Amino acid sequence: MSRTAVLNKTQIIQSAFEIAREKGRSAVTLRELGKRLGKSTAAIYTQYPSIDAIILDLISYINKLVYVSCMEKRTKDKFLNSGIGFLAFVMKNKMIFGDFLLSADEQKNNSKQNTSFYVNLMKQSPITSVLDDDRVLNILENMQIYTYGLATMICSDINPDNDLNFYINKLEQAGKSLIGYHMYSSGKYELALKRLVDKFDVDKKEYI
Repeated sequence: MSRTAVLNKTQIIQSAFEIAREKGRSAVTLRELGKRLGKSTAAIYTQYPSIDAIILDLISYINKLVYVSCMEKRTKDKFLNSGIGFLAFVMKNKMIFGDFLLSADEQKNNSKQNTSFYVNLMKQSPITSVLDDDRVLNILENMQIYTYGLATMICSDINPDNDLNFYINKLEQAGKSLIGYHMYSSGKYELALKRLVDKFDVDKKEYI
């Protein structure tokens, strides 16, 4: 096979991801990519002008993988699923978390879009839907801090069993505590309970 055979961007980015996953961001070089793909750097240059351009697409690729993991249905709670999905991704890609997802620049670029998305996701719950946006945002910010803390624990091998259920329980407990606090302090507990009962009745009718 010719070492100058044409590559496509998907092949390059997937290879870049595997390199970053195994060896870290600094290992993603044109030389290492060529070696991994079995091609010359000339073949890579047919698709990308520089390693920086590859890194930009790699970051987008990582964000898409995280999103897919966050959207996977693991429980009935969509917001809880997003936290579990993030931790599940980190558990499989520890170096990616440290080298890319903890980057201040990347967090700044994605923060506004992510915040709006997750606030809307939380508002779909009959419980958190009774809270005003400031309280929902407060819950979100605190849960993000907590989730990143758990992700750091995963990458530090503090819990050597690497059991996802351990972290799921931690997320559930923290979420319930935060939401419970805001329910009572806002005086919206009874309204939230009523909406929860109403939703249960609707779901029951649809099931029957």
